[in-house]
Amino acid sequence: MTYRKSVIILFSALAVFIVSNLIIWKLFTEKLLTSRYGTGGDLARLGYIIDSKQLRRAVVDLPKRHIEFKDYNGQPVDMIVIGDSFSNGGGEGKNSYYQDYIATYNNFTVLNITMYKQGPAETVMYLFNSGLLDKIQPRYLLMQSVERYCSERFSGKIDLNLTEDLHKLEAHYKEVTDSFNYLPKLSFMNDGNVKYLYYRLMYLFSDSPTNQVIARKLSRPFFDVKNDNLLLFYKDDIKNIPRQNREAVVSLNNNINRLSELLSKRGIKLYFMPSVDKYNLYSEFIVDNPYPRSVFFEELRPLPKNYGFIDTKQILLEVVQRGEKDIYYADDTHWSWRASELIFKNVSFSSAK
Repeated sequence: MTYRKSVIILFSALAVFIVSNLIIWKLFTEKLLTSRYGTGGDLARLGYIIDSKQLRRAVVDLPKRHIEFKDYNGQPVDMIVIGDSFSNGGGEGKNSYYQDYIATYNNFTVLNITMYKQGPAETVMYLFNSGLLDKIQPRYLLMQSVERYCSERFSGKIDLNLTEDLHKLEAHYKEVTDSFNYLPKLSFMNDGNVKYLYYRLMYLFSDSPTNQVIARKLSRPFFDVKNDNLLLFYKDDIKNIPRQNREAVVSLNNNINRLSELLSKRGIKLYFMPSVDKYNLYSEFIVDNPYPRSVFFEELRPLPKNYGFIDTKQILLEVVQRGEKDIYYADDTHWSWRASELIFKNVSFSSAK
């Protein structure tokens, strides 16, 4: 082979490689790995499943909105909310903060406070013992946690003596910004193009080739996307089911009752809202479901409580069973604005004890 032919072959192969990457990028991976066309959920991105991508843009059309601590100026507050990404706009898109529905439907001033160092229960104790709760004097406090981490966050021993200097705590919250990991800028030449092709092939043989995202067919369509009957959910939804056993749930309930008793002495009514896992909500509709059933809500529901319990599974499953679409985003671990609206149309906040 002559030198000229070798150069031609080399450059031809390079051109094919570059053009192939550009085509895959423009048709598929740019939509998955960037926010150029709108934001979307982590599940489609991590699983490289383009037909479940549910593009959305931030829209707030509710008349009353919550406030973040950096915007708190000592005004009266009806409710404090402490929780994970569900409480911090993690689903993005339309009315991504469910606190805005609470504020609107109840004419409340709702203050969102992110978790401090540890989980929601520990954050309550930091606020309680530092004197910050006494300073704000809310009537209600809502603790939220995604179901899959409830046992981890609430069933163990909770240190009731956790405290922090009040001024240090306030300074921390004045500086807090959102914690979303925005997508980095990518060139069209990136390893995501190869991963896309690889995972497209591997999904023919496995429902979880990425070891993070599980994809299973549903018996009917539940999402307004091309993959309208494909359920994507986080692997931890399954992994943590054994931890949500009766013993753990009883311990969790006792701990939250104890927190409620402490708060009631300050005139604060505690509400607990576990956000039902996506897998749990749709599990009865999974075709040939090989995974275990979660009984977290069924174990917690009948236990004696002196706190307000927001049963998100009971509220949302009723409409899912009727065939309501997009209660969860197709491509995300978070519920949509439809779920937030349904939940807080069904929850009535009673007077503090």
